[in-house]
Amino acid sequence: RIHVRWNMNRGNYRLCFTARGSADVRILFDMIKISEYQEKMKKKHIVKKDHLTPLEETFDETAALAKAVIDEMHYMEKREIRMKKTADGTNARIRWFSYVSIAVLMGVTWLQINYLKGYFKKKKVL
Repeated sequence: RIHVRWNMNRGNYRLCFTARGSADVRILFDMIKISEYQEKMKKKHIVKKDHLTPLEETFDETAALAKAVIDEMHYMEKREIRMKKTADGTNARIRWFSYVSIAVLMGVTWLQINYLKGYFKKKKVL
């Protein structure tokens, strides 16, 4: 069960999680912070917006877009690292499962060979 409270004035989130049972629960947050740089730049230039040349306005817009791209790249880098850890963990579990499967297969084969040897010795075929 998840309870979420959001304070509209402050922009704060308060989350409360309840888990039933004795098993461990893992909660992963994936937050995306949308850049406010562009809005700040617009507010900064409200007073002297008339004094800006089109080149300066274009430069400010380009700077805001570049910052947004860099923020997105940092987010993707963190996401890639997390996915690599997940994939490595899964690969390790699959590898160990394969080793156990091979060991069980070899054990069953050994048991079958010994059983058949005993059976044929009892029937005096061997």
